[in-house]
Amino acid sequence: MEMEILLYAIALPSFVGVMFSYCGNLARKISVLTGFNGCALAATLLLSSMSQESLIQFASQNRWLWFPLTTFMIAVLTDACGLFKKIMPLRIYIACAVIILGAALLLIPSWDNLSRRLFLGVAVGGCATVLVLVVEKRKCFSTSLALSFSLIAPSVLAMLSGFAKLAIPLGAVAFCLGIISLIELVRQMRGRKCLGLGVGGGVVVASIAGLGSATGFGYDTTNIPIWIWVLSAAAPLGLCLGEFPGICSRQIPSACARICGCVILAVVAILMCVLFQNSSASSLYK
Repeated sequence: MEMEILLYAIALPSFVGVMFSYCGNLARKISVLTGFNGCALAATLLLSSMSQESLIQFASQNRWLWFPLTTFMIAVLTDACGLFKKIMPLRIYIACAVIILGAALLLIPSWDNLSRRLFLGVAVGGCATVLVLVVEKRKCFSTSLALSFSLIAPSVLAMLSGFAKLAIPLGAVAFCLGIISLIELVRQMRGRKCLGLGVGGGVVVASIAGLGSATGFGYDTTNIPIWIWVLSAAAPLGLCLGEFPGICSRQIPSACARICGCVILAVVAILMCVLFQNSSASSLYK
């Protein structure tokens, strides 16, 4: 059972995502598109989710699959906006609008109210805007690696909340990002230019962290406080630590700060969750 999960839910979806990303990077050199990293990560999430649950009657039974499906929609529309690569503000506005639309389609428990879903979309869109600005500025392996660590937070929280079917796809995306970062490291060591995740990649990572945490909160059976889920959703914003004055102008300290920022937020979210569950368990035995 464990080997099947490792193969079909993590290894194969991640391989597809990496190949998708590689083909997208080739397309950057021969067309006006800016890559398919967003679609690569979303495809990894969707394929891994489909290995856990069938898409048949997902709207009524397996409603958590709205999350990977809406994320894939966000990825396709955002990467298609690569045609507007010379008009960055327009691409960001379109991406935010698509995220709000995706959040509106997130028909899962605890998010039945449309106004709450729209508020979620606006919040995730704001995080995506900040993330895209950093991702576009820092096109190097440390950015992908830092984002890989950040997605561990919602994955572990989903596992601790008893929702392993969500934790595994989130972990698969984190693994895919880790492989992409290693490929970028090899390119840098060979003196080649790193193309980065692009706007699509940044938007999709923010969407996966935000909407994934919202999905985990909706299906949480252990009553983890909502602020811990918010912290896990904000973990990718740890990239901003590398943009602080005095650090941003130096390459290596800035890269280390980006990684440390995401790791710190992810670790704090996980530790707070573990401490909360331990305190809740100990109170039951008193």
